[in-house]
Amino acid sequence: MPEEIMILSIVAIVFGTGLTALVLTGIYNLIKAKIDQGKNSSGDINPQFFKALGEFKKNTERRISSLEEAVADIEEERYLVDDGEKSMPEIEIEEEEVRSTSKKEKDEDGNLRNMLNE
Repeated sequence: MPEEIMILSIVAIVFGTGLTALVLTGIYNLIKAKIDQGKNSSGDINPQFFKALGEFKKNTERRISSLEEAVADIEEERYLVDDGEKSMPEIEIEEEEVRSTSKKEKDEDGNLRNMLNE
């Protein structure tokens, strides 16, 4: 038993030391990166970034204007359709008795009424 405990304690010490070294190395790299970031921020401006930003703005404005035109066209068509439906006269259906009396009086409308009845 003492040999097993001794091996287990040695493995734990090695694992703990490696983990501690890894954590300390990570902290050191973070501090070093923060210090380097402070030195490099002396005002270097990347012209490619601003060129890409300008192109993105132009493309976005062009897309927005085309979408606005499409929405305006759709709204205009909707208003035209709504106005057209409101101005159409209503269709009245005559009673069966009225149709038969008017049919006898006027033979000229007979063909049209037959077509409508079918």
